[in-house]
Amino acid sequence: MNRQKAGLQPAAFPGWATPAHPSFNKNIDKTSVVWVKERVVCLTSGGIDSPVAYILASKSFEVIPLHFHIYPYANKEMFEFTINALKSVRKISKFEKAIIYPWAEVLGAIIEKLGRREYTCLLCKKSMFKAAELVCEREGAGGIVTGESLGQKASQTLSNLVAISSGIKFPILRPLLGLDKLEIEKISKEFGLWQARHAGGCRALPRHPRTKATAIEIDEIFDQIKLTELIQKNFRKIREIRTFREDLSTLFAKRS
Repeated sequence: MNRQKAGLQPAAFPGWATPAHPSFNKNIDKTSVVWVKERVVCLTSGGIDSPVAYILASKSFEVIPLHFHIYPYANKEMFEFTINALKSVRKISKFEKAIIYPWAEVLGAIIEKLGRREYTCLLCKKSMFKAAELVCEREGAGGIVTGESLGQKASQTLSNLVAISSGIKFPILRPLLGLDKLEIEKISKEFGLWQARHAGGCRALPRHPRTKATAIEIDEIFDQIKLTELIQKNFRKIREIRTFREDLSTLFAKRS
């Protein structure tokens, strides 16, 4: 796929479009217009999909990457893949900071308290959206971007996407929704984001995930296992990456 034909040029390249909204500055004798990009938060991992979603979103928005750190439900190497992915997207988008959200306690509670493991991924993703709401409010962002693509995972059926999106305060933007895996991989390679080995292998994945849930089901379980308090508790522990020289070793401390 040719970048110019696809309209997918990195920000550093001439011709990258920058749709934005006008900000009106009133002076005594005139009103000037300054075009600024709106801000969004992008759920970003070391996988294939979310870095591509990030880059596509950065064409129109100022994007803050948000990573949910699930160790020990994934090994340390998976976090290294995420750091590499963040470095790659930063070369194109020049983001100021990335946010790391400690997630092991939340995911652990879902696993321990959930009677029906088939709902694990759906509860986890709904919780991530709730957590992203807090980050949006803190950062003055107006939307949430994800790398979800229709039908690629059990949690990404149309009914499940509706179920986990219900009640979220901010619009959820899914740039990859209509793309298949080969198309996403192709874009990833063209932008230099491709990693032959990439993050995956969450140990919390259920053997038989629910493929057709409803918003009522998800919300009832969410309330029953009291996830809101844990999400807010761990929101106070979020870390920021600005230089990639930060000491993040405490993220791998054993969960009590």
